[in-house]
Amino acid sequence: MRKKPLILLFAVSLLASCVEPFDIRTDDSPPAIVIYGYLTDEPAYHTVRISRSSPYFDTAANVGISDAEVKITSSNGEVIDFVEVAAVPGTYRTTDRTAGTPGATYLLSVEVDFDNDGVREKYTASSMMQSAVKVDSIEVKHMKIMGNKFYVLYLYAQDTPAEDYYLGHYRINDTVVLSNISRLSPMSDAAFNGQYINGLMIRRFWDASERENVDENDEQEYRRVYTSPGDTITFSLSRIEKGYHDFISQCQQEMTGENPFFGGPASNIVTNISGGALGYFTTYAFSTAKAVVPEEN
Repeated sequence: MRKKPLILLFAVSLLASCVEPFDIRTDDSPPAIVIYGYLTDEPAYHTVRISRSSPYFDTAANVGISDAEVKITSSNGEVIDFVEVAAVPGTYRTTDRTAGTPGATYLLSVEVDFDNDGVREKYTASSMMQSAVKVDSIEVKHMKIMGNKFYVLYLYAQDTPAEDYYLGHYRINDTVVLSNISRLSPMSDAAFNGQYINGLMIRRFWDASERENVDENDEQEYRRVYTSPGDTITFSLSRIEKGYHDFISQCQQEMTGENPFFGGPASNIVTNISGGALGYFTTYAFSTAKAVVPEEN
C-alpha cells in the first residue's frame, strides 16, 4: 500500500456514523481502493475520485479506476448521479450543478469491480451536513514579523456550546488558494468553546512586495501565498465532523512524519468508507465573509 504519495491524492469527503481505522504499512502490500470526495451546500459540480493505491516508495500518481457506478442519495429522497470525466480516468462528476442541504444525511455509494473477478464490490459512506456557524466578519491587517511583511486575517464569529471542529476555505480575488490537503488548517474549538471568537488570527499571507526578496531556488517559495493592497480576500468557514478533522490531521502527519528524525509515519489513519476502502467522504456548509486588503500603514 502506498503512503505519502497515496495520501497526497485524496480529494473526497462525506462522513459515516462509524469511523473505521486502517493500518499503514511500509511494505508493498496488495493495492487498495481509494475513494475521496465531498458535498457542500454551494451549487457546483462536485467530484468523487476513485483510484488504486501504489507501493510506499512509488512516486507515480495513483492510477484512476474507471467504470464505477457512483451516486449519492439523501435523507430527503434526492438522488445525485455522477459520470466519469473522460479526460481524467477515475474522476466522477455530478451531471448537474447541485447543492446539499444542512440537516440532511447523504449516503455515498460506489460499485466497481476492483479486483477484476467479474463481480462488482460495493463501498459506502454517509455524512450528515451540519449547519455552518455564521461568520460575522473578517479583518485584514498588515504586520511585520522578523523583518518580513505579511497580511494577517482575523475572524469574528460566535462559537456554539457543542464540541465543534472547523475548516477554513480561502479565495484571493477569484482564485482558490490553500486547497490542497497538505495546506488545509482544520481546528477544534477547545480553546474558545461556546465563546465569541473576537479577532482570532487564522491565517497570514505574504505581502506581494516580498517576492523580490525571494531566491528562485527557495524550497518554500512554492508554499507562499501572496496578496496586495486592493485584493479581496474571501473566507468561508465550515463546521466539519471530528472524523474528517482527524483524517486531515493524520494525512498531514503522514506526509511530513511525526518526527523529522526519529518518528515514523502514522500507523492509523481514519476512514469512513466501508468495504475495506481507504479515503473519506464528508459534507459541509459554508458561511462566508469578505475583506479588502488595506494599504501598509
